[in-house]
Amino acid sequence: MKKHSFVPSMDGRLEERVVMSNAHAAGIVVNLPDGTHNFVPNSAILTTRAYNSILNNIHKSIVTFGKSQGTDADYARVSQSVASQLYKLPHAKQEGLVDYVAGSLNNYAPSEAKIAYSDTRSTVVSYLSYKVLNGEAAIRKSPGHYYSDADIFGKDAAIFNQQPTPVD
Repeated sequence: MKKHSFVPSMDGRLEERVVMSNAHAAGIVVNLPDGTHNFVPNSAILTTRAYNSILNNIHKSIVTFGKSQGTDADYARVSQSVASQLYKLPHAKQEGLVDYVAGSLNNYAPSEAKIAYSDTRSTVVSYLSYKVLNGEAAIRKSPGHYYSDADIFGKDAAIFNQQPTPVD
């Protein structure tokens, strides 16, 4: 039986496929409060399901830390666990949010876990609010997911949110 092997060609078909796969803009256009529009790539779009999951996992990590003895290993574990969730937020690593929040957890004793979670959540809300208001990120309600967070939806939402305009 003859084995087939890859033979590169110089006709450029692969490059055309790569270009064609990105031909449709991967993102949405959002309306900013000042009336302007901004394109937000898919990498900067957070769904309500992902937001809920991030907060739940951060909460679990900090509650687990609250039950610990407060050893160096416990602090390292909670910092790593919270950081792994914050990486999922748009631009969080580049903007220094991950290092800031993970580093600040060393300032809390295990008995202060509720305060640590409250501070972490409010930092996340402030960060996302700033990013959404400036058109650098967007939050999209997950289809078929009926979770509604007061941070995102509702008349007193802390994070500005509008229905995005899809890009064709």
